[in-house]
Amino acid sequence: MLPTSPNPLRLALNRVTFGARDTDVQNVTNLGWAGWVNDQLGAGPGDDPALSTFLSSQIMHIKYAAPADTDTRGKWGAVDEDRLLLYLNAATPTLWDITRSSGSTYSPAERTRIRQEIAAASWIRNTHSAYQMREFMVDFWHNHFNIGKNENELATSLLPVYDRLAIRPHALGNFRVMLEANATSTSMLIYLDNWVSTAATPNENYAREIMELHTLGGGSYYGTVSASEIPKGTDGVAIGFCDGDIVQASRVLSGWTILYGQRADNQTLPNTGEFAYNLTQHNRVASVLLGVRMDNITNADMSQGRKFLDLIAYHPATASFIVGKLAKRMFGDSPPQAVIDRGVAAWKANAKAGNQIAQVLRAMILDGNEIMTTPATKVRRPYERIIALARTTGMVVNAGTYMTSLLDGLTDGLFAWQAPNGRPDVNAYWTATGATLTTWNLLFQIPNLKEFTSAPLASQSPSDALNTATGIVEYWVGRMVGYQLSPNAMNSLITDQAGSNGVPAAVKSNNASRVETAHRRLISLIATSEEFALR
Repeated sequence: MLPTSPNPLRLALNRVTFGARDTDVQNVTNLGWAGWVNDQLGAGPGDDPALSTFLSSQIMHIKYAAPADTDTRGKWGAVDEDRLLLYLNAATPTLWDITRSSGSTYSPAERTRIRQEIAAASWIRNTHSAYQMREFMVDFWHNHFNIGKNENELATSLLPVYDRLAIRPHALGNFRVMLEANATSTSMLIYLDNWVSTAATPNENYAREIMELHTLGGGSYYGTVSASEIPKGTDGVAIGFCDGDIVQASRVLSGWTILYGQRADNQTLPNTGEFAYNLTQHNRVASVLLGVRMDNITNADMSQGRKFLDLIAYHPATASFIVGKLAKRMFGDSPPQAVIDRGVAAWKANAKAGNQIAQVLRAMILDGNEIMTTPATKVRRPYERIIALARTTGMVVNAGTYMTSLLDGLTDGLFAWQAPNGRPDVNAYWTATGATLTTWNLLFQIPNLKEFTSAPLASQSPSDALNTATGIVEYWVGRMVGYQLSPNAMNSLITDQAGSNGVPAAVKSNNASRVETAHRRLISLIATSEEFALR
């Protein structure tokens, strides 16, 4: 008989992973909750060995024709092959060259391939990584520092580098370090236009978003008031920002650019797409920013920009803004205030620690029992439901070219949200009728895609459960959800499984294909339940 409420450990795991499995619950039972969390937060750099080996063997097909003889631009040959994921670890100049030479030296299909590889690798990592808390945080930071994949092809083609160098190494590390890694990332520089900021016309787009979206938050924006009117903290730093601060921030960040063949000091710079500080593009008239003088800081290098990053990374509003978002990511629209308070305190206390973010997570989920006792109300995004379906049913996710676009209609998935504010993290957005129906349809498709493989589901079902509707429903609900669905949902599933489309009828037919189809239908039905939708 299934329990009527979630196991506390499973409830906690679902909040910080892409889907708790029975084996995960057993592992945490053996290690203890604190032991498991500390093990996760102590993960070394890079993928775990098994995942690294698996990713290195992944292939996706790529096919395109050579240009027609009448096309004098194209110089590439025809390709029709299964290819390893070669672009995941490619350097910036390589990816930059492929994109800017697309349609001439390279087929446009190679540019598309870059995007396909980073998307496929994310699906695989989110499903199979032993470091689930890090994957959870990588997903959080990608949305926080969002880059829409269709905004600019040059930015899009450097997303593997952005993921590899600006997000993943810092997901559990220090926020100030991560902030500069983002500020000097080619993808972010292009996406928010700082690469074209010049001494004469500093671009204000990134200057605004780094304060409003990445650090202080929209609640700290004072609009058009004079900067002198904004109250100061005890450290002399303004408690919020205004339009005047955005102008000053654009000045101190000008010159933070990339190498794109521009002129500087009477010479032409290389065209590699790599980050560079170009003094020629730096505006030298910054004055007071967030209440702090900038004109007494050298403007001959990146010092002014780095001082600005210090101000916003260590600002108390940043701690409140980001910890609040993280609490909602874990607990839902109304997270426990005690969790937020502990997280903010840990953020400030560990502001310069190399493991600052890990310490914040420890405070939020280990220094109180809310993670195991607060009822589950957070709705899984469509992408999360798909990955949870794969994880809880033992599927092996392999690379697929469609993974970059399958969820675009739902504005979900990696880089699918086009605006810099990141996708909404509120239940209402993901429970709208259209989003729900589209998600349900996807959940029925996923088990039948060739990239989602597993041992036959029938072989995973206990033999004594195969012949009864109640037995097969309870087994798979227990495995995927961990406790009974609502009485109506359980009764509906049992009635369904007692009919001609159920697993017991398929077993009686002695047709292996029909048995597998019936199992896939059952797990998809369970995945559409309200209980499975919560994390």
